[in-house]
Amino acid sequence: MVALEVWFDQVPDNDFSPGDPAIIVENLNDLDRLIDHVLQATEEREIPPVIQASIADTPGLPIVEAGFDRDFGFISYTDRTGGFYSVGDSSRTGEAIYDYMGNEHIVPASTQIPLSMVRQWLADFIDTGQPSTRVPIARDDHYRQA
Repeated sequence: MVALEVWFDQVPDNDFSPGDPAIIVENLNDLDRLIDHVLQATEEREIPPVIQASIADTPGLPIVEAGFDRDFGFISYTDRTGGFYSVGDSSRTGEAIYDYMGNEHIVPASTQIPLSMVRQWLADFIDTGQPSTRVPIARDDHYRQA
């Protein structure tokens, strides 16, 4: 099991664990609490949020980004071999816009997956420190060339 340092909001009042502004997620209960917190804190916003995470006390890669809408979201994963996105419905065209700390974060609409799969991917990552094998991801350049 790995602990994650998660960045969502730079306002320390929104931090519910040691380390500003990182939120420490050490287990599945922490993960559920984090996702619920992010969804509740952004429910009035038009653009859904993105979190960024890395393995606690391990600077650099891998980096995980996860977007959370009410029903859908996405996973982006970058390690030393390259970048990867979640694989959603290929018939979804265009782009989806998310918000990372006040900055526009655009992903291909085809990378959106059900929110339950975003949760599953993150839970598997916390459990193993590796990308989930139960939620498909594909190399980023696949989407860039499409």
